Amino acid sequence: MTATRRKLYFYLLFAVFLIASPAVIVYSQGYALDLKTFSLAKTGGIFVATTPKGVLVHINDRLTATTSALPLTQGKLISRLLPGDYAVKIGKGGYLTWDKKLKVEPQLVTEARNIFLIPEERKVQTIETEVNDMIMSDSNTAIAYIKENGIAILDVASPKIIPLAAEDGERIGKVRFGADEDYLIIESLQKNKSRKYLFNIASRERTEIVEDEVERYVKIRQYGKGEPKIIALSTANTLYAVDLRSPHEKTVIADNIVNFEMFGNKAVYATTAPTILYEKDLLSGKTDQIIETPLEDFDGNSRIIRSTAGHIAIIDSDNALYLYDGDQLAFKRIADDVIAAAFSDDNKKLAWHNKNEIHVYYLKDVVIQPKKKVGDTELITRLSRPITGITWFSYDNEHIFFTAEKKIQFIELDGRDHRNVYDIADAAQALRVSYSSYDDHLYFLDGALLKKVSLFKI
Repeated sequence: MTATRRKLYFYLLFAVFLIASPAVIVYSQGYALDLKTFSLAKTGGIFVATTPKGVLVHINDRLTATTSALPLTQGKLISRLLPGDYAVKIGKGGYLTWDKKLKVEPQLVTEARNIFLIPEERKVQTIETEVNDMIMSDSNTAIAYIKENGIAILDVASPKIIPLAAEDGERIGKVRFGADEDYLIIESLQKNKSRKYLFNIASRERTEIVEDEVERYVKIRQYGKGEPKIIALSTANTLYAVDLRSPHEKTVIADNIVNFEMFGNKAVYATTAPTILYEKDLLSGKTDQIIETPLEDFDGNSRIIRSTAGHIAIIDSDNALYLYDGDQLAFKRIADDVIAAAFSDDNKKLAWHNKNEIHVYYLKDVVIQPKKKVGDTELITRLSRPITGITWFSYDNEHIFFTAEKKIQFIELDGRDHRNVYDIADAAQALRVSYSSYDDHLYFLDGALLKKVSLFKI
């Protein structure tokens, strides 16, 4: 090669370097050419994380990415997007699609981390017929349901059904689990006489709850895991602790009590007017006054709700919802006309519904998108038809099941653009709806039929 040719190649490559260097630098700095304005613009991105994995990501109707189906993968980042609004659609064979318009900002990543795809085909299984009522244990591992001839326990893990026959002439009324799955508190009518007893599921032993002819129990809770002990509120407004092994030896916890509820080994109880709330640890015997300002409109029909993290909410006799403020030692009114309320299993949210709306109150800051602050309240949905019940999807605590107009539906909390809502199952008369995080099935009582359905494709 001659010296002249070498010089020619050198200058040619040097010219390419001078021309390409700015483009490489601009690209590495996150710029892209905006063809609408013919100018350089800083780019952003969209990150998606889904259940299940291995989905197709369409952006503005173009297949843009495919996420990995490997178990440990976190999601997919679609980068170098010019600022603006993007129509994102997530799909997978055999599943209903998820879609949302997301806004991309310069040098920022827009996140959608709580995408849950619903199988197109969901098998609704009928567990039992001619069921009068059902209740799920706090641990989600067992369901007790009432039939004409007795009670049955469904072990969610097995799923094994344990029949518990009623005694001759006995008609079961109310049933609830005790502090764990060892006991049931049963109220029944036997030969036209009221009967209350504690039922040991393993041994089939019935322990009668003895009542005074004049002073009867209006509310009973079992406490102490594996022990035949109860807390009972009497018609004389006295709260008792009773060891059923010595039923006539009652210990007075407090007098002038209008209502109470048990949470583990702690009893939260309310006095008659002026109504003050107290909390008593039955193990240590310590009693704390929860509030200083008396409650109004709180009676035996009011409800006390507590999260596993200790948040306390009440629904009073006027159906107003209050949330406890520990700093102020008082309850803050957050909603009216409330039918039911429930804390999420992650203890970050409180959901409630009235006749036509579902709302969520945030108990903690949410640092992933869409971000929330403590005290934020969101309207999740408003319907023209009555909403008859709600329950959290405790798999991710970012979705809620609700019943309305003979359907069970599923809605996301992410309110950017619009909320994706799906029909899960038909239910002509959804009387009870409970989600078991133990086996990830939704259990519901449709009239007299006990059914279950899973949102996970098998």
